Amino acid sequence: MSKAINNYAVWIIVLFLEWFILRIANSAHLWFFIAIPIIAAFVYTEYNNQPSKSKRNLR
Repeated sequence: MSKAINNYAVWIIVLFLEWFILRIANSAHLWFFIAIPIIAAFVYTEYNNQPSKSKRNLR
């Protein structure tokens, strides 16, 4: 449950950054600066959802 809440928080922050960038720029042709937070959030949430690897001691 904690990972899901963390992912929601990340996406809320990303949406706020997108709104802030568009509000400051007042232009939509800054697609590169808009795409960076979306890509970073996607990579973070996908990396964060990886199952933990169990380390077995085979002695």
